Amino acid sequence: MRSYAVLLEDVTFTYEGSKTPSIKEISIKIEWGEIVAILGGTGAGKTTLIYTIGGVIPNYVKGRLSGNVIVDGLDTRLYSLYELAQHVGIVMDDPEAHIVSSTVEEDVAFGPCNLGLSRDEVLKRVEFALRATRLIELRHRNPYNLSGGEKQSLAIAGVLAMRPKILALDEPTSMLDPLGKKRIITILRELNKKYGITIVLSSHNAEEIVELANRVIVLKDGEIVLEGSPKSVLQEVELLEKCRVKLPEVTRLAAKLRQEGKWTGALPITLEEAQNTLVKLIIKQEKFTHQEGIMIKRGKEPIVRVRNLTHIYPNGVVALQNLNLDIFPGEYVALIGQNGSGKSTLARIIAGLLRPSSKMAEVRVAGIDVTRARMKDIVRKVGYVFQIPEHQIFHSIVKEELKFGLKNLGFPEKDIERKVKSLLKLLELEGYEEEWPLALDRGKRLRVALGSVLALDPEVIIVDEPTTGQDWRDSLYVCELLRSLNTRGKTVVIITHEMDLVAEFANRVIVMYKGRILLDGRPKEVFSKPEVLKKTWVKPPQVTTLFQSLDNMVPRDVLTAEEAYEYLREVIK
Repeated sequence: MRSYAVLLEDVTFTYEGSKTPSIKEISIKIEWGEIVAILGGTGAGKTTLIYTIGGVIPNYVKGRLSGNVIVDGLDTRLYSLYELAQHVGIVMDDPEAHIVSSTVEEDVAFGPCNLGLSRDEVLKRVEFALRATRLIELRHRNPYNLSGGEKQSLAIAGVLAMRPKILALDEPTSMLDPLGKKRIITILRELNKKYGITIVLSSHNAEEIVELANRVIVLKDGEIVLEGSPKSVLQEVELLEKCRVKLPEVTRLAAKLRQEGKWTGALPITLEEAQNTLVKLIIKQEKFTHQEGIMIKRGKEPIVRVRNLTHIYPNGVVALQNLNLDIFPGEYVALIGQNGSGKSTLARIIAGLLRPSSKMAEVRVAGIDVTRARMKDIVRKVGYVFQIPEHQIFHSIVKEELKFGLKNLGFPEKDIERKVKSLLKLLELEGYEEEWPLALDRGKRLRVALGSVLALDPEVIIVDEPTTGQDWRDSLYVCELLRSLNTRGKTVVIITHEMDLVAEFANRVIVMYKGRILLDGRPKEVFSKPEVLKKTWVKPPQVTTLFQSLDNMVPRDVLTAEEAYEYLREVIK
């Protein structure tokens, strides 16, 4: 019988307490040495499939499993997680869930130590895993002080030290900045090429996996709807959009042009492919020169005023350095920059969740000094939604979570009921009132956390990474919701690594670098400075990069596929 790295035959799994299967009659054969990407929207079954391959289902997560799951020749029903971990390693989407020790080296050693190996063998495996994931120089660091990309590398290293032949990763780059994403993609490619490790990873973002995966499997409602090479799968634009997969922007642009007969042949899936074709198609125009963006018109009084702000954490990390900033009423601001640039620290100080370490700092929001005010007064002025929403969810029922702040501030019960009912409708959470929030998918958990903030009707709303762990449709929903609140007068601040969302929604972009503000302006102005952005590892939207690469044949400040399409339809032969 032929040996496969992973063999699934008619696999169906239904979570305990649920009536609907999460994956249905899944059959997959994964060859040794393949890199397979599982694409699909939130709730498509990606995590369930990864957990099934890793033996987490049914050994830890309970439910009804039917069909055959054979991994490295082992039936996962017949072996414990402890035994399976030496054959297949699971890496979860939240790298902090893997951290168990106080140093990087000890954390990597944890798994091998539990196998009862000799000291020499443990040290040998730790050294291998640290080198493979480029963590050698960080071996004595506290894991919690690492960047997002380094934490995800550590999660992979801890699994690698068990010496599995197969890695199964659930959304391994969803929390990372461009530098962190590049680091993880590079590490996975090297693990595959150097050590022959078979890799299965899930994602909802096709742009990230096109140059990594050999094969793509697309899930919708727990079933396989597409399978093949990245190039062949990404030709099915309409179906992929129905599956809530985020396509490369160059693919979306070419698909729009193809509808008008302006693009023939296969759709591009990489920036380089799009460049090569467009250079041949565009009618020669007069050269464009970059023009500075129009100055942002603002009111006289800022709603957020920050002066002389420095923050140094107890471990000596300098997060902010003598920062000055004004945010004006009605702005929709995107804070961008690589992990560790100071974005979240700044946002938490504005929200009163951190006190500045500098005594000379001034931080005022809507007229109150948040460095001295009581939290019950601050939350009426500024609301903050954490990157990981479950960190601020603690009630067992959705509607009670939405009521909590209102009750604490002494609102009448009648007003609370009316407000909660309105929030449930606004956030499309009707029907989930009695649900346990942590049992909802991440998109709905974020809405619950956002709802608990909106209940207090703050003037400033800050959302840290509104897209983490969500598919593109849910990400757009949240940003559209924030835009609707913005049009009603709310000042919105988002912290994000998704430049396509920044381009579409923000009217002001603040780029942070090593605790300082590097750039500040309209999206067109900021993204027209790729050389400055490069030092922060921030990449302009893919379409912007495409237009900037075309040697001044087209404007350099185009931000979206829609904007690019409107221009190109007039100048393509």
